[in-house]
Amino acid sequence: MLKIKEIIRPQSLEEAYELNQKRTNRILGGMLWMRMSNIQIQKAIDLSGLGLNEVEETEEEFSIGCMVTLRELELHEA
Repeated sequence: MLKIKEIIRPQSLEEAYELNQKRTNRILGGMLWMRMSNIQIQKAIDLSGLGLNEVEETEEEFSIGCMVTLRELELHEA
């Protein structure tokens, strides 16, 4: 059974990176395989507050964040 002791929402990608360096910490995402394993996580890292779900447009390119859903991409005005 998966056991999580603490959930942390970092304020920056740098902070998330530093937290993820410890082997007992994990980034939350998907969770399918994590739920099926028998592990204990000291700190679960929640990246949802870091703005990684944004689509930015410039004159030359689009920048698509790693947490943008297909639906958000479909509904983007550009």
